[in-house]
Amino acid sequence: LPSILLVGYIAACGFAGCLADTVLGATLQAKRQCASCGIATEKRLHCGQETVLYNGLAWLTNDGVNMVSILSATAMGTVILYWL
Repeated sequence: LPSILLVGYIAACGFAGCLADTVLGATLQAKRQCASCGIATEKRLHCGQETVLYNGLAWLTNDGVNMVSILSATAMGTVILYWL
């Protein structure tokens, strides 16, 4: 690949991963609140007690969102390479 196409390819893959991370993090990632102090957190335990899920899917943690965003960037790269 010519270097300008390579830069565009890498940028498109990074954008796809970033977009997936942002959308999933804002909509489906589990969001919890500490029953003791009221702070919003991603953790299941805070202040020594279990937190309360108030939004998102209980099983979708930040690690899961990161994994999906990496897979999205990889899929985008695969599709672009196939088209080239």
